[in-house]
Amino acid sequence: MRLPRFLVFLLLAGLCSPVRAQNAAEFYRNKQITLVIGSDAGSGYDLYARLLARFMPKHIPGSANIVVQNLPNAGSVMMANNVANTAPKDGTVIGAPQSSVAVERLLWLLSPGGKTAAFEADKLQWLGTMAQDVFVVLGSTDAKAKSVDDLKIMDFVAGVAGPNTDGSLVVASMNKLLGTKIKLVLGYAGTSAELLAMERGEIDGAPMAYSTVTTLRPNMRAEGKIRVLLQMGGHAHADIPEVPFFADLVKTQDERDMLSLIFAKYQMGRPFFTAAGVPADRVEFLRKVFDETLEDPELIAEAKVEKLELSPLGGRDVQDLVNRLYSAPPDLVHRARQLLGTEK
Repeated sequence: MRLPRFLVFLLLAGLCSPVRAQNAAEFYRNKQITLVIGSDAGSGYDLYARLLARFMPKHIPGSANIVVQNLPNAGSVMMANNVANTAPKDGTVIGAPQSSVAVERLLWLLSPGGKTAAFEADKLQWLGTMAQDVFVVLGSTDAKAKSVDDLKIMDFVAGVAGPNTDGSLVVASMNKLLGTKIKLVLGYAGTSAELLAMERGEIDGAPMAYSTVTTLRPNMRAEGKIRVLLQMGGHAHADIPEVPFFADLVKTQDERDMLSLIFAKYQMGRPFFTAAGVPADRVEFLRKVFDETLEDPELIAEAKVEKLELSPLGGRDVQDLVNRLYSAPPDLVHRARQLLGTEK
């Protein structure tokens, strides 16, 4: 039997047409995704990233799995360089950096001129953040200084890891803008060591992320061992509304603008990204999966058990935040670096 001419045409057209493009969900089926963490195993960033890695595969159709690697050199810059420039650009590699990575080319927190960062943060494709940090200055209840006003007239020794860490930069900003007289002791291995030093009376206090305190030593404040003297970031923390907010204490709008630029990294908190060049549909797929994972009741329950605070932002919101930072007026950026002491 001869087929009608129009059926023959349709059959031939189907044979000659290109193969249907593979969509993002199909691409990730049976794939192995590598999550590279720019911090040491057991750190706060590591705990968050591993929590995500345990639950994210549930929200990817098929049998995708996630393997975790730690690459903790240079405040996550080496990890970000690797993911941005060396790793495959197909969406199978995700970076979990420290938040300073996002502003390194802007504020030079980790290297002179930000030159170790071989990437442009606003060109990276941000998937979201699991938690927005609020940074605080803690004081031992045994310390003489009980308030920000006390810090302007009383001796107060704070412990930090090194000269360009978040803690030291926060103290530099406070001393210059608020007239506090905080002295730094460098060399502590991390926030756990700083909290222990406070308990031993070696130091009067320390600056750190509030979520770190609630994760590592959740009972320390309830037991009356510490008080929170000041908080800063993109917003005040809901748990400590009585604690003064840094931006509310400065005198001019220019100073508030500088602090907004400097502390935007805390709003990024615990972010994740993939490289520039990853196809847009795969980026959108990963952002969708990220959002669904952060809404997973099992993840939320486990985060509570691990004392990991969740306050997520979606990928588009984080991308917009980074884009706004890199469109800031150059003179404002220059003044912010001078305030931090990263540019003379």
